[in-house]
Amino acid sequence: MKPVRIGCIGLGWISDKAHLPALAALAEEGQVVFQAFCDKSEETLQAQAATYKPLATYTDHHEMFDKEELDAVYLCIPPAVHTDELLIAAAKRIALFVENPQTLDLKQAAEFNAAVEKAGIVSQVGYVYRYEPSSAPTRELIAKRTPRHAQIQNFYSGQPIRYWTSRYELCGGSFVENTIHSVDLLRYFLGDIKAVSAFYVESLPEERIEPMNLPHVYNVNYRFRARLTANASVSRVMSNVPYSKREILVISDDSIIEWTPRQVKENGEVVWEAEEEPQARGAFFAQARAFIAAVQAQDPAMPRSPYVPSINSLAAVLGANTS
Repeated sequence: MKPVRIGCIGLGWISDKAHLPALAALAEEGQVVFQAFCDKSEETLQAQAATYKPLATYTDHHEMFDKEELDAVYLCIPPAVHTDELLIAAAKRIALFVENPQTLDLKQAAEFNAAVEKAGIVSQVGYVYRYEPSSAPTRELIAKRTPRHAQIQNFYSGQPIRYWTSRYELCGGSFVENTIHSVDLLRYFLGDIKAVSAFYVESLPEERIEPMNLPHVYNVNYRFRARLTANASVSRVMSNVPYSKREILVISDDSIIEWTPRQVKENGEVVWEAEEEPQARGAFFAQARAFIAAVQAQDPAMPRSPYVPSINSLAAVLGANTS
């Protein structure tokens, strides 16, 4: 089987830390080839090209699409700067991996959805929690229960990491940029979300760590299409201590299931545990392998987070912002 010819648009933090190492492992196996890299920053482009040796480099995605024969594209750019990258790929029937959030504009998301659906291509959104080793066993366990409600708790640092994830106008806030992974995991476990309401606690200018301008607290309520609800409590005020807490609970009749990437508990007892300590960012490797397998099989149903239905996860977090 010929290797999948990959084009990568956007070579910043998430590509550097997660996607390119995962794809490089597949390149070593002969499953993929880095056909082309594209980034607006010449410095970033050349730094990544020196490491991964793509066959071609570009600073303009239009030129890349005009010149290259690609089987799949990784689109890993901030959500506020999407333009026509996805539309061009879909029109050319190139398989698409899109990092989340897909966009901050639901009208644009609907346009993108229509293009992907019309093309009938393999697609995947980067909801990596679905590929943690504990996620499929948890889903199987929940299917045997009668779930009533769920809880997300994310309490972590307010220190800035990247500029665009520190600015509300560029990332949509931490609930959109980060907690979307947890919300999507609940969708994987429990089905689509029907309604949302939310209250936020805004940060005051004198309380912020530059360049942050994000809310301190996000409290969000969900009603699912099935007969159940969920609550998400998120705060970023643990800025000066080396401690954070992330938790996902699913409460059913006579059952409290606690999910973490490497372990699942029910009513306080471990019911599933990884046989060995998962490798760092191992879910990204599993996600990449699943996407490339789907491209090779030309089967849009294989990925766990195809683009079109994933709009429900995006709408759920953007809806919290507007509620």
